[in-house]
Amino acid sequence: MVDLETAVAIDNALMGSLGYLSTPGIRGVLKKTRIDTGSGQFVIGHHNVMAQDSQELNGYRAGFSTQVPSTLEKGSNSDCHAIIFGNFNDLIVANWAGVDIVVDPYTLAKKGSVQVVVNSFWDIALRHPESFAAMKDARLVATS
Repeated sequence: MVDLETAVAIDNALMGSLGYLSTPGIRGVLKKTRIDTGSGQFVIGHHNVMAQDSQELNGYRAGFSTQVPSTLEKGSNSDCHAIIFGNFNDLIVANWAGVDIVVDPYTLAKKGSVQVVVNSFWDIALRHPESFAAMKDARLVATS
């Protein structure tokens, strides 16, 4: 993970709202991985929770989501997880086409119901790709 931070620093992008993003599986492994053999401390401690779904990792905020890929492939392994580090101020989340609402009184009419379909279209983009680095082959193996 330090290599991810280093990759962003080499591109002169180590600034802004920096943090890590990965999967709940990786979070579980990091909570069981000791930082050394004698201190009894783990990479992610059980006591430093900043929010329900956010913790600190390597001095930066860390978030964990099932939306991060956990079925990536490397060699014969198809269970690799992604770990992303970067300046999340440079991540653009945009809504395009607004919200589309369709009220359908016909499809469920025999049941006396009305079907409402709502579509909202979103996309993400990177303002500066150099602001991010990703590991795409993390495995769920704890080290003690």
